[in-house]
Amino acid sequence: MLPCLLPRLTRRTFAIERELSEKIDDLVEGHPLEVNLLVNKALRRYVEWGRFVENFKLVTSDPRLMKLFWSHLTVEEAREMGLQNGNSAVVEFILYYFRKFDLESVLKTFRVIGAEYSNSFVYSESGGDRNRTVILRHSMGQSASAYYGASLKALGVRLGLEVELEESDDQLVCKIRSVDKEQVVAPKTLKA
Repeated sequence: MLPCLLPRLTRRTFAIERELSEKIDDLVEGHPLEVNLLVNKALRRYVEWGRFVENFKLVTSDPRLMKLFWSHLTVEEAREMGLQNGNSAVVEFILYYFRKFDLESVLKTFRVIGAEYSNSFVYSESGGDRNRTVILRHSMGQSASAYYGASLKALGVRLGLEVELEESDDQLVCKIRSVDKEQVVAPKTLKA
């Protein structure tokens, strides 16, 4: 299995603090291959997520805390927050992160940032180029569904897409259909 992985790797040499090195050794219990996997995962997390946290004031929260937060908002308040976020901050983030704003970058933001790094929900997607169904499973209540739905709908409308939502207490189902030609928003200079 190792020879299959080696062609995809690039060798780098760097120095790390002794205390950090000892913690890595403790985590992997002396298996050198696992050290590479751990370091790659940490670097990837920083490159894909960590460097943006400070610029965009992003945080990762305990799902129990988020469930409590959503329970204190009405569905309409959450929907309004999602609409505002989908019309401004998310667009800015996507343009900064991907240098383009299209359906693929929108969905990747929800998949990578929302599901993988923030653990806000479990993301699944099906369909093809003209029709997509995105499901966000979260178990945080109707207000969370309203927020995520309004954000996705605002982003889809901005791209000239038809977006149909099915909101429930534990998930959001978002059906996205191409109307004509999808609009692509060009990047602009953003304040970082």
